[in-house]
Amino acid sequence: MIKKILLFGVAISQLLFATLTIENNQVKDSNGNIIPLKSYKKIVVADPAVVETFYMIGSEKDIVAISTSAKTKIFPYDKTSSLESVGNVAKLNLEKIVSYAPDLVILNPMSTNILPNLNRLNIPVIVNNPANIEEILSNVLIYGELTGNSKNAKILYDELTTKLHNLKIELKNNPLNLSGVILYSTSPMMAFNKNSLPGQIFNLLGVKNIADFTVGNKPILSAEYLLQSNPDFIAGAMNITTKDIVNSNPIVSKTTAGKNNNLFILDSQQILRSSPRIIYSIEDLYSYLKNLKVSQN
Repeated sequence: MIKKILLFGVAISQLLFATLTIENNQVKDSNGNIIPLKSYKKIVVADPAVVETFYMIGSEKDIVAISTSAKTKIFPYDKTSSLESVGNVAKLNLEKIVSYAPDLVILNPMSTNILPNLNRLNIPVIVNNPANIEEILSNVLIYGELTGNSKNAKILYDELTTKLHNLKIELKNNPLNLSGVILYSTSPMMAFNKNSLPGQIFNLLGVKNIADFTVGNKPILSAEYLLQSNPDFIAGAMNITTKDIVNSNPIVSKTTAGKNNNLFILDSQQILRSSPRIIYSIEDLYSYLKNLKVSQN
């Protein structure tokens, strides 16, 4: 029992370096919002990733309302669809939020325009904005603390960090040795670079992201560059279809990806949402990529 407490203490102490930090019995986010470290019971969760986290640690009973998205669903779909809504994630309804008399509001970075009003009304608020996969996992522990569910949160945290550790060992023994790109637009052809969650997934999997060698945070891939970099696969997200990829540029068919038909679509909510479920998505992507047939002919 003492060993478990010590291990949990180590995990919590590491959160001092994350976007959400715990210090002096307070939780602070990267926007400077500070709330007491305690258990909250009437929470408006205006971030789909945090809604998923709550369900994964058994804290869904503490959700009084959520924000919704017109384009993507929230896991577990059959249960979240019946939850009360306070508006779209990018356009929250302040009056609805107040009507639930929440003791805590958790925002998505897209909904921070409502922060001044929540602060004016003295409603405790934090913004969920993890910078990387490690912070997504460390936030699990914090949400466990904020819902009185630290035991379940630690179980999930241990499960996912173990999966991540085992995947890294597998990659060391069986590297992919692939180059690729994930597109979020085909007209023009624009891709996720290393600063994005998909870019971090590539880095973890040891995939050479051809978008990392372009200029700007929203790199555009020219026909010349695409042919020169010659990716082994091209994936799409954000409502892109394989037909869109093929039709976006005649050069696609001349690349290794095009010649081998290594063109596929990834579920945006699984690679762009900062939910703990991203670890399962990374495992699935690795399993898919290691079975790709790559021929230079």
